[in-house]
Amino acid sequence: MLGLLILAGGRSSRMGQEKPGMPFPNPTDPPLIRRVAASVAEIAGPPTIAGPHDFGTGWPVVSDDKSLTGPAAGLIAGLAQSSRELVLVLAGDLPFPSPLLASGLAEIAGRERGAQAIVPERAGKLEPLFAVYRRDAAPDLRAMARQLERPGKGPSLRHVVTGVRLRRVAESEWRGWDPEGMSFFNCNTPAELATAAARVRRDLGGDR
Repeated sequence: MLGLLILAGGRSSRMGQEKPGMPFPNPTDPPLIRRVAASVAEIAGPPTIAGPHDFGTGWPVVSDDKSLTGPAAGLIAGLAQSSRELVLVLAGDLPFPSPLLASGLAEIAGRERGAQAIVPERAGKLEPLFAVYRRDAAPDLRAMARQLERPGKGPSLRHVVTGVRLRRVAESEWRGWDPEGMSFFNCNTPAELATAAARVRRDLGGDR
């Protein structure tokens, strides 16, 4: 089984509240972060959260690498403390993570053992917040992040991951596992949250 690291340390400035802790899809439901973990529970877990607290889950929390800022700080700290060689890393605001996609990325990692990060590409851009990483990528990621660090602003994670032995997964590969690409849909705004919630209710037949 893969390790599971959920990155939940963002500012959530456009949402106005911490995204992973928002009830989803209904106001009385558990927090969104629980849905993230449950979606991949058959192949990854138990979860570890890289963020300020556990959002009421009781899961272990790892603090950011204090020498860095931005999502790379949580990623690197989480990988460094993982007990598993392969770690599935997910953003804490993804309502539709595909277990088939996660399993496919893990299969690639198993075949291509020289790769430290197995990261999908979508529309020509890397998607490092739904990816599989090797635990031993942490030092190389840290070195790249420090090289790219800017005063008052953390480096782009898309740039940081290019500092490791990267296996890019083209759309022609991953679309078979997630044809709609919904694994990468995140809830940055109230409108996006409402869209995701409506989709869940529709998929459940409108009974919630």
